[in-house]
This record gives sequence, structure tokens and C-alpha cells, in this order.
Amino acid sequence: MLLSVNGVSKSFGVDTILEDISFRVDRRDRIALVGRNGCGKTTLLRLLMELEEPDSGTIQFARGIRVSALKQEAQVSKGKTVLQEAEMARSEQLALKQRLLFLEQRLEDEPTDEELEEYATLHEHFLELEGYRAENDVRVVLQKMGFLEEDFSKPTSKLSGGEKTRLALARLLLEEPDLLILDEPTNHLDLQATEWLEGWIKTYPGAIVVVSHDRTFLESGFDRFLEIRNCRMHAYPGPLSKYLKVKDEEADRIAEVAKRQQDQIDKLDEYVRRFMGTQRTAQARGRRTLMEKLTANKVVVERKDATMVGGYTAGKRSGDIVLECKGISKQFGDQPLLKDVDWAVRIGERWGVIGENGAGKSTLIKCALGLVEPTAGTAKLGANVDVGYFAQDVSELNLDQSPLDHLVYNFDIKPPEARHLLGRFLFYGDDVFRPIRTMSGGEKNKLVLASLTVLKPNLLILDEPTNHLDMDSRQALASVLKDYKGTLVLISHDRWLLSQLTDNILDVRRGSTIQYPGSYAEYRRSQLKKGGKSRKEEAKPEATTTFSPREVSKEISRRKVEIHEIEAKIAKAEARVKAIEIELGQVPAPKNLLELTKEHQAKQNEMERMLTIWAHEYEALEELVNSQGV
Repeated sequence: MLLSVNGVSKSFGVDTILEDISFRVDRRDRIALVGRNGCGKTTLLRLLMELEEPDSGTIQFARGIRVSALKQEAQVSKGKTVLQEAEMARSEQLALKQRLLFLEQRLEDEPTDEELEEYATLHEHFLELEGYRAENDVRVVLQKMGFLEEDFSKPTSKLSGGEKTRLALARLLLEEPDLLILDEPTNHLDLQATEWLEGWIKTYPGAIVVVSHDRTFLESGFDRFLEIRNCRMHAYPGPLSKYLKVKDEEADRIAEVAKRQQDQIDKLDEYVRRFMGTQRTAQARGRRTLMEKLTANKVVVERKDATMVGGYTAGKRSGDIVLECKGISKQFGDQPLLKDVDWAVRIGERWGVIGENGAGKSTLIKCALGLVEPTAGTAKLGANVDVGYFAQDVSELNLDQSPLDHLVYNFDIKPPEARHLLGRFLFYGDDVFRPIRTMSGGEKNKLVLASLTVLKPNLLILDEPTNHLDMDSRQALASVLKDYKGTLVLISHDRWLLSQLTDNILDVRRGSTIQYPGSYAEYRRSQLKKGGKSRKEEAKPEATTTFSPREVSKEISRRKVEIHEIEAKIAKAEARVKAIEIELGQVPAPKNLLELTKEHQAKQNEMERMLTIWAHEYEALEELVNSQGV
């Protein structure tokens, strides 16, 4: 047991946020903490991170365990580079390496007995910490989090908010604590980084508690779901599909029990009313006592949270070509971003725009809308196009206005109509008068989405609209957009939303684009078949589907032999590494000690390289077998 939470409650003023929360976290647990925005998830995480004190109850961690947490507003150190910040997670290993390098130079001369003993002790500790992997791990994790080699020397003070979050996440992953707490880790990750994180979580040796609203991410191997609802904790088994099924069955069962109880109470009440004061008064009193007991122990059906019920109406018909880009290029200073992009959006199409962080997705859209001047090329909207544009940073909002003022003064609609529209997007009572600056990210998103309905756009362009929205709100938005009859351009990292809404894909990569005439799910399958990789990924052997059935069988046999040979080489290198470690433990002569140390590092590097090749070959073999239908 790593963590035990018992009977925890928390209130702010008269508002109860959490009530009698109890759960435990064991080693290697994969726990998803879910619930609507504002239900208390962040408050619970703050209690776990000891940033808040519970009003009652206890939170106990196992003695000596290491706990690390990623907050929504991630902090990084000042005065460091990206690489230096990440290296802080492996500072002990890297410091040992520097000391060992110094001692190795002394071993080539005439070392003292103390230096010889220190080297042997430090090297043994270095091996225990897997120090030879440390430097490579730092660079690999940074690359997986979307940082390029040229970014490693970038000062942390120059990073955007999203980059800081990705760097903070990289450092946490490298720290490898016993318990890792992640609050919305995919918010600032592109699709490839999210998929890598999913795989990493599955093999992580510690326990993980994750808050997320990303439906596809939540499908990736969580064994328990803890949902905060109406201030209380409800536990369900994973995976996601089972959690949702069990939750629905539980709600149906409670509703049925409540209905039967109410029917019985109604019958008892009718009897009491009918016969109290008659010859059957004694029986009526007995029935009243029973009715009061049933009422006191009545099963209460939980109030269902409201969801957005807004809708988008396309106004007049646009021309057949809605948006067209020809030869769009854009660079900032000496840094090229977009190059010769040709892209046409036709009436009724539903485009999903995807790509790595920083590849230029939002910049392309801004060039297309005339908000940013391209370095080269032209972009234009078609005839009779009315645009509804949701900017990722919701920068068009005046933070000093209230939601009601925003709609009344900027869109010229009457206050009663504005209040009705705001209610459809979950702004009730005094919420419509609150300054926008006091609103959460999800509330700001909903306000902009509400504003777009007034415009009746026939072209709707949404740049990451689901950031800060909970899972129910994302589902409601998907339902709304499915009914939208206009042309849709959706920039998103939400794979579930893309799979629900798109029929064309534009994959924006640095210096190039890929256009695919099909849904996101179809595009992803096509890329996996082709072995399509981003420029940051290592080249992998391709399992091409152009082989004949006979050629596929031959290729499968060849790869099996190759994999067997690689496994033999790995086993041989592993045996030599163990033998060297035994020799090092016996403290050989200085010259032999230095040679053995260098050979040990070389064999470790060889094993890492062979394991990478083995993984690539095995993946290619699986694709070939799948193509056979075996």
C-alpha cells in the first residue's frame, strides 16, 4: 500500500466540495480520477500534494516512498536550459558519472588506494542506479515530449506555457517516483506524444493516479476509475468501457429501487389517508410508522449534471470552394514553419487538422483567415462565407466584461435572449454577471462556443475547443457538431472527437503537409500500415502490404530468424555484462578496472541498441502477421 485516504472531507465556506472520501493506492495501480469540471478533483489532488489541509479524515503515505505530481499550472526552474531542467531528474546519476570520469583519468596514472576504493564503490552504486542509461533517457524523453535537439539549449524563461508543461512532465517521467500524480497530462501534448505516454504508463513500475477528460487516453489501460460525483467518491473497475457500463447499470438499478420504494410509500400514504380516524385507525397508524421508516431510509436518485444543449445553425449557402490556400509559406525570422501549402476546403467537408506541437497548425489557419500575413502564397475565403472562429487562446474575450455583457454588447442581442443562450451553455444565476477573468478555462471555452451560435456561421473553425472541457461536455460538443450542417475545420489532439467528426485529414508537419480523404481513424490505420513516422521518430522496418501472400510468408520467416539472432546477441551481451559486474565487485587492478569499466559501458550501449532493433523488428513482424489475417 502506497497511499491510504480515509474519510476525507473538505469545504470552502458553506460549500462542501468533498465528503467522506476514502480509497487506497497500491503498487503498480493505474487509477483514473474522473468527474465533471468543478466536482473536486483538483481539490483532492491539492490535498494529496499537501497544498491544502482536509477538514476531517486522514491521508497517509507509506514510509519512505517518493511522490511526484504534475499540476495544471506546471512550474519549471528559472535560469536553466531545457536540457539542464530535465537532467535535474537524473542529477545523482549524472553527478556520479562526472566523478567516475575524473577518477578514470586518475586510474590511468598512479591512483591512491582511497581513489581506487572510491571508484569501485561509486561504480557499483552507479550500476545500481542504471547510470549508463541516464543521459540517453533524458534526451529520449525530451524528444518524445516534442523537444528537438536545437531546443535543448533554449532557456526555460523563453518557453511557452505548453512547453513548460511538457518539460515538467518530462522531468517527472525521468524521476520515476513510487507514486506519480498527473493532472491533465495530455492537454499540451500532440497526438504522437500522447500515444507514447500511453505506452509508457502501461510499463511504468510505480503507481499512477491521473486526472483526464481525454476519452481515448482513458481507454489505454487504467484498472480503476474513481469518480467524484455530488461530493462523494464512487469506485468502478476498468477499463473505460466496463466503468461506463457498470456506472449505467448502477444508475438504472438505483432508479428501479427508488421507484419501487416510492410506489410502496404512495400506497401506504393512501391507506393512512383513507382509514385514519375510522375503525381501521390502528392499522393506519402501523402503516404510517412503516411509511415513515421507508421515507427515512429512502434511496435517493442522484441528480444528473446538466450538459450543454447549444446548437449551431448554418446561415446562407456558401460557394463550393469555402477556403483555399495556394503556396502558403511562413517563417519567423530565419525559422521556416510552413512551406508551399496548397489546401482547399469544399462546402460540407469536415476537416480534422492534426500535427506535432509547433508544426504550424494554428498559424496556417490564421494565414487562411487573414489574421497573419504569410511569407509567401495567398489564401482566400469563398463566396458568401460567414466564419465562426474559435481561437485556442480565447484571446477575443474582454476579461473585464461579464458573460452577459459579452453577448449583449458584442453581438447586439437582448439580455433575456442572452441569458437563455448562456443557460444552454451552463451559465446560471449570478454566473452571468461574474467578470470573465474569474472564470475557469472550461467556462471561457463554453462562452466562446456560445458566442459562435449567434453568428450562424456556414464555416466553423475550432482550434482545440475541448481544452479544459470535461468528458461529458466533450460528448455534448460532439453531438452538437454532428448536427451542424455547415463546413467544419477542427484543429484538435482529441482523437475521440476527431474520429467522431472528420471526413478529411490535414496532417501539418514542419515543412510539409499530408492530406487524406477519409476519417481520422482511417488515416491513422493507413499511417500504421505504411509505417509513417514523424521526423522525430526513429526509422522502423516497414511491413508493406504490397507483398503477395507467398512473399508475406517468406518475409515473416525471414524476420523470425532475424529476431531469434538478435535475441541471441542480447543474451550474450547480457551474460558478459553480468560477468564484468562480478569482476568489478572483486576490485581488480587499476588498469583492469578501467578496461572493465569501459567494456561494461560498451556492452550496455550495445544491449540498448539491440533492444531497440528487436522492438522495431518485432513490431514489423506483428504487422505482417496481421496482414495475413492470422
